[in-house]
Amino acid sequence: MNADRLGRFELMMTWSKKLQELSKIGECTLQLERFLQTLESVPGDEVGEIGIEWRRRRREQRPCLALAFFTLAMLLLFLGVHTLGPVFSALATTAVALYACQALYRHWKLEEAFDSELYMRAAYVVNAPSWAR
Repeated sequence: MNADRLGRFELMMTWSKKLQELSKIGECTLQLERFLQTLESVPGDEVGEIGIEWRRRRREQRPCLALAFFTLAMLLLFLGVHTLGPVFSALATTAVALYACQALYRHWKLEEAFDSELYMRAAYVVNAPSWAR
């Protein structure tokens, strides 16, 4: 069995059990809790389907995010020329554009981070014997 074919139930049960064990010994479980919450919110029966659905949802959000920043930059450019002047308007538009690039980069990194964590945790469940989990 490979990690793509691992079922949601087995993945959730393994990591929920691990979360309880870590909580009992006093370890920080924030990352694992966030992972399980995100996993619950994404539909799919197998890890491959969950990963595809996660990437599809994130991909659908990109145009909205880029369009919002583009609209804000255009408003700053057109309306700011009359109120702030051309230099400050250009600086503000450049700042919005740089922030937009940074926000889209963070968006992509979050997409990649969950996807790689999903497959890493699924590979652990598949490759580790049940008595060692």
